[in-house]
Amino acid sequence: MKEGFEDSYIVEGKMALPYSYFAGRVGSTFLTTLRDKKKIMGVKCNTCNKVFVPPRQTCERCMEDIRDNWVELKNTGTVTNFTVVRYEDKHMPKKVPYVLAMIHLDGADTPMTHIIEGVKPEKVKIGMRVEAVFADEDTNTIMNIDHFKPVTEKIEVRERADAGGTGAKTYTGEQPETKKGGKPAMSKKVIITAALSGAATMKNQIDSVPYEPKEFAEEAARCYKAGASMVHIHAREENGMPTHDVARIKATHDAIKEKTPELIVNLSSAVGMGKTPEQRITQILEIKPEMASLNTNTMNFSIVDRKTGKIFIDFIFENTFTMLQDFGKGMEENGIKPEVEVYDMGGLDNWKIVAKQGIFSKPYNFNFVWGVAGGMAFRPDLFMVLKNALPEDANYTTCGVGLDEFPAINMSCLSGGHMRVGLEDNIKLPNGELAKGSFELVEWATRICEILGKEIATPDEAREIMGIKK
Repeated sequence: MKEGFEDSYIVEGKMALPYSYFAGRVGSTFLTTLRDKKKIMGVKCNTCNKVFVPPRQTCERCMEDIRDNWVELKNTGTVTNFTVVRYEDKHMPKKVPYVLAMIHLDGADTPMTHIIEGVKPEKVKIGMRVEAVFADEDTNTIMNIDHFKPVTEKIEVRERADAGGTGAKTYTGEQPETKKGGKPAMSKKVIITAALSGAATMKNQIDSVPYEPKEFAEEAARCYKAGASMVHIHAREENGMPTHDVARIKATHDAIKEKTPELIVNLSSAVGMGKTPEQRITQILEIKPEMASLNTNTMNFSIVDRKTGKIFIDFIFENTFTMLQDFGKGMEENGIKPEVEVYDMGGLDNWKIVAKQGIFSKPYNFNFVWGVAGGMAFRPDLFMVLKNALPEDANYTTCGVGLDEFPAINMSCLSGGHMRVGLEDNIKLPNGELAKGSFELVEWATRICEILGKEIATPDEAREIMGIKK
């Protein structure tokens, strides 16, 4: 008898617990339609205008009874998240390893979970387009969809006609996955940064903004899983106020690195309103992150009502030439790669003046910031002016406040740059809905990369691109 169990009656053995799962009226309709018609059905809430799959009796938003509001969905969709199952068990539906993914079907507003086959696990990525493959034999379960496979896109190329108007030819074939030499088409990697909090986004606006080091670590891990290779950090006190306290910032930095050591952590040298230059740079030089922000000019940096012009908070963001010089020297001497924050052309020109001292190491890394009240609103033509004014051996990313976020990152990705998203800059999705967290904004950025034919950089690839020594 084991110590501590003297009063216990122990019977050793195995007990079978067989059970049957009742799908219910809605679930049964869903499964029998899969079986008999090879169709995937969802239910629609006419009040919220949302389509749910797998189907349910009531809308999760307004609790309306929607069990009879059936709509047919397409058999194609997009991978929004996935994991590789490697645990061997006789009850597993497939031989391990296999990919279990969250798939957002075309026409639905919620994802469903299923298996992806026809592609190596290491080739699966968020944003991949997939289509359902139905089982040959009935299973009376969700496995009547045997699996999803990658969609083979068809391309059509029309050859230009000769001068006489003849000779036009059309070729149709599968979309090539790689170019000659094995390099993917438009193979420049795109770095996605998630700015998790900023100094002004508060929980009364969006509850998922992190304050505690643990919250930062958990959100950073979600962003990494969604496709981010770097996170930009403004640490917070317990009450949500921005802090320059070295111990608090280090605890936040270290929590992120402990949970997701792959990630690049980029600390802010802005910290928050009213901080002295010493308070802003000391925490960076003591913690020594891989990257830190370096601001380029003194400017208005305010909070205003965009519709009425009413000023809520007026603030002068001080960044003198001496600060640009001293902060830059301190970062470079301590192996911290500066991310140069450009709020207008004047800021870029300021950096160029100070750079003549030979302070900065190549490659240089710039971030174009749009939409700050006191900076520049996003304009595609101005974006290209800034891009074309960059020095040689320079990388650039961009971020935009509020409505400027998605147009700016689209422009950056399209023109060969990188992207920053996150709750520091914007709390809403392109459709106007409140984001669940920075990770959901990262997911949208990965979709943009996929649509534009770009590949997402891993953290180590981002380090190589930006010249960061791990």
